[in-house]
Amino acid sequence: MKPEQIRVGVIGCGRFMRRQHAQTIGRSDALVLHHLADKDTGALEQVARRYKPARTSTNWRDVVGDGEVDVVVAGVDPKYHARIALAALQAGKPIYVEKPIAETIEAALAIQRVWRRTGVPVAVGFNRRFAPAVKMLSEIFASTARPVSILYRISDDGRINPPQRAWKKQDRLLIELVHIFDLLSFLLGSAPAAVYAVEARFNDAVVTVQFADGSCASILSSSYGSLAQPKEQLEAVLDRAAVQMDDFVEVRTYGLAGFPQRSFFPGRSYDGCDNSYVEAFAERGLAAYLQLRKRYNDAMVASGVLTDSGDAEAWRRASGLLGDPPPPQINYCADKGWAEALESFCRCAAAGNKPPNADAADAARATACALAGRRSIGGGKPIRLDPARWLA
Repeated sequence: MKPEQIRVGVIGCGRFMRRQHAQTIGRSDALVLHHLADKDTGALEQVARRYKPARTSTNWRDVVGDGEVDVVVAGVDPKYHARIALAALQAGKPIYVEKPIAETIEAALAIQRVWRRTGVPVAVGFNRRFAPAVKMLSEIFASTARPVSILYRISDDGRINPPQRAWKKQDRLLIELVHIFDLLSFLLGSAPAAVYAVEARFNDAVVTVQFADGSCASILSSSYGSLAQPKEQLEAVLDRAAVQMDDFVEVRTYGLAGFPQRSFFPGRSYDGCDNSYVEAFAERGLAAYLQLRKRYNDAMVASGVLTDSGDAEAWRRASGLLGDPPPPQINYCADKGWAEALESFCRCAAAGNKPPNADAADAARATACALAGRRSIGGGKPIRLDPARWLA
């Protein structure tokens, strides 16, 4: 290890953590994986073999208490996020924790109070802020007057999640839509003022958010979509102009002077995968992405994975259909900013600088929006939001 490297302690060895954060650390010149923990010894050994941490543990508290760890990164079942974040902050360890930071506003506020009192950096994994496509959207939104109107869709096929990821099938408002609540607030530079949500069936909802600057967004969130369709799409009507973004691989503008009419963005590559799509996205954008998504969906259907995602043999059949090496999990192919979000936080925290990431207050705001959405569905009426609710 180089003396100047930042020693990272990672809690969690699930599919997301091994594909995103462990890989980002392994590729970085500035970061080194120092301590790795997971209660699943099989997953722990598999990730440790590839990324070779100095230490491993089956208890997350060992990582938080490791005096040689400079920054803690955590991504496990969300019900543990708040306690891990609190423990890290109380130990004086900068913490990057996956979303949601907490399942209740009270827990989110508790984290925020410790963060404000100690000054120890904390970030929640709202990586979309760092996606190349979002950086372009940020410039576009900064150049236009308010208010604006936004349509956002985030949908996929929830059957793809195996039993060990059952938490992914819990309330999408809290597990998934917090990403979008944060992204829209970030793009608009405005706080949410009210939330109104209706649900056709559980995890199949339309959520309308009114912002303090008068802007409105309607979000379609569903677990009943198709893997063949891009997971996310933004369409915004601006001031006599418009912009569309398809799943972080293509942005199209209409009537916007100074911005290209169409922009393509490369995909994110992965260790041990067929990464031929990376440049295909850069060259052909959405067309290449749709081609890959259809191929992936067809394999999941033909293999039986979508019939029983807990069937190991079905996953083996899917791998065979996808090729050797296969592409990564389809929702990981676009560059949604994972690597830059983590590395930026670690570098800034280690240098004593304020990280550019979503912080504890941003995390609490997103949680407040999700919980307001659930209350709105239950009560059948809009829920007004007060910033005092999420600011400690």
